Amino acid sequence: MRWIHVFPLATLLNASILGCGSEPPPKAPEPAPQAVKPHKPRMSMSSELGQIDPAQTDAAFQKLQPALMGCYQDNLKRVEFLGGDVKFYLRVAQDGTAKWVFLEDATLGDRTTERCMLDLAMSAHWPTPEGGEAEVHKSLGFDPPTNVRAPADWSGDRVAAAIGTHSADVAKCKAGASGAFHVTAYVAPQGKGGKVAAAGIAPPNQDGESKSDCLVDLVKKMKMPSPGSYAAKVSFTL
Repeated sequence: MRWIHVFPLATLLNASILGCGSEPPPKAPEPAPQAVKPHKPRMSMSSELGQIDPAQTDAAFQKLQPALMGCYQDNLKRVEFLGGDVKFYLRVAQDGTAKWVFLEDATLGDRTTERCMLDLAMSAHWPTPEGGEAEVHKSLGFDPPTNVRAPADWSGDRVAAAIGTHSADVAKCKAGASGAFHVTAYVAPQGKGGKVAAAGIAPPNQDGESKSDCLVDLVKKMKMPSPGSYAAKVSFTL
């Protein structure tokens, strides 16, 4: 007869517990280390403009007035009915020198006169701005002589056809520039066959200033409609 030895239940439980405790449970896998992104220096650039007291810029233009008037009067000998407005746009450096200048608006109608005025503004010493470079805007008007008959006032439609025949040349002059150029021109009377006696220009921005002379020279070569027995003044956009 086979004897079966029966162990008490408590003994079996104790053995089971001791058996399980002899080997610790496996550890959870550790997360893979994340790659550390290299720190890149942050570049910053300030676009803030400084300021100039408007009273000081007015005083600077007042000081320039005799020379600016000289530009105008010298060219009246060539264009007897010369007259109109100009609006300067200057960028003034922190040392009071002009970094650049152009006419953001102009109806004077003579690039020679405008260039004389731009050169004066560029070479002048301006008030020192506070807080960085500053922008200056200034409008000036020049009335034509009262003893000379004013030219007829034309709309741009009167010269649209003449301008259209030079569209390729206009595009060539404007190459690399964006925006509209505003031109004012004087058309000579019938005896001179609609020839452009003088022309001035306002570029869209400083980058366009370098294209202005090319465009004015082109306009002066255009054959416009004859205004009849007396000159005409016309403004248009290129």
